[in-house]
Parts: sequence; C-alpha cells; structure tokens
Amino acid sequence: MKSIVRPVGHVWVAHYRLGKIIDKRDLGIGVVTNVGVMAMANDFAWAAPSGAPINTLALAKWVATGTGTTPAAATDIALQAWDSISPVSGTQSLLSAANVQAYRVVATVNYTGTEAVTEFGLFTDSTLSATTGTPWTAGSATSGTATGTPYTPSSSTVQGQEQHIFEDTTAASPFYGLCVGNTSSIISVPAWYKIADGTAAGAVPQSGDALVIRPVMLDHKTFSAINVSSGDSIQWTYTLTLPSGS
Repeated sequence: MKSIVRPVGHVWVAHYRLGKIIDKRDLGIGVVTNVGVMAMANDFAWAAPSGAPINTLALAKWVATGTGTTPAAATDIALQAWDSISPVSGTQSLLSAANVQAYRVVATVNYTGTEAVTEFGLFTDSTLSATTGTPWTAGSATSGTATGTPYTPSSSTVQGQEQHIFEDTTAASPFYGLCVGNTSSIISVPAWYKIADGTAAGAVPQSGDALVIRPVMLDHKTFSAINVSSGDSIQWTYTLTLPSGS
C-alpha cells in the first residue's frame, strides 16, 4: 500500500542578542492543525475582497510565541500559554524546486523581558483572542447566533468573520467551528468539533454560552526552551512543504 504524503511544516530559529547571533536551531517538524487543513480545503469558497485575498496561505503569516510545554497536537487551536508578545507579520515566499514546492514565512519577534520560549504558532490574524458578540443566544449543528448585531456580514467580496474560529467555552467539552460565512449576528460553520480530540462536538451553542473568536492556527510547535532576555530577538523561519505524488 502506498503511504500517504502529508504537508509538513518545519521551524528554524536564529536567536539574537545585542545584534549578534548567539544560537541557531533546527526545531524540526511542527504539527499542521486540523483547522488549518479545513481552512485550506475551503480556499475555493472564501470571499475575494478587492483589497487583499483571504486564502489561507495568504493570511497565514502571523507568528506568535508562548511558554507552554505540552506536545503540540493536530487538534490544537491556540497557543497553550501565549507570552503576550504581539504577533508579528512575516515575509512570505514560494520555494520552488523540481517536484517539491514549499511556502515560507520569516518573522522576527522582539522580546521585552526574560522568558523561556517553548511554543511557536503560525496564525491567520494578529488578534489571537476576541469576545465580540458573546454570549451566544442560540445555535444549530451548522450555526451560532451571537448577542446583538456585532459583525460585518460576509459576501463574495467581504470577509466578515470568515477565516476565524468561534469557540464555545462554556460547554462541558469545549468545542469550536470555523466560520465560513456570516450575517451581522449569525455565523455559519461546516460543523462543530470538540477541542479535546477533534471529533464531532455532539453539542451546539446554547443561549448564555460564552464565545471566543480566534484566528486559524495553521501550525503549532513546542520545543526545548530558548531563554531570552529583554532586548533579545528571535528570527523564525517556517517552511510548509507541499509534496506531490500522493
């Protein structure tokens, strides 16, 4: 039986102090997430704003870091312990070679204090968490209704809340859905999935449930600590290889 060829994300770092490299590491392969793959699979249907595309790889340029130590999993939708350093927009490029194509992002994060950096995440937006429209007022297997009319409706040319995750944080088993379209108050999702294991949620948003809006995290990586001090910076190089032949 032929093995399945999967997209592979790889992370490299260069740690700078006082303008000089003090460490370079190959952190190895990250974990391309379930929701990241879902977002890419829906690239044919995302809105096409006149200003900028919102295809998944076009948006997946925001690098953020954290201090969580639990091994990354495909079911992850957020950093375990964001370090509160603002996400940085990276420089995007295509790496093209015979039979191997890859997407690359290079971003430099500047640190303002002492910490042990142990997490990397690649996101589709710079705002990692928002609560606009909380709480839910109703829900169905493919929708959730927010309080009031806080959202810009999506269309073929308007992003609205598309390419964002809506998480129900009140349920006994928290779950999320990827917004694929919305009105001013109702978001549409393909389905709701448990955060714990990625299976069908078996639940829908209930009136009064709290909601959190997150960007899509395309890739997540945890690793042994990189100890930074105030004024240090880390240049992150992420490469997503998309092999052919599967």
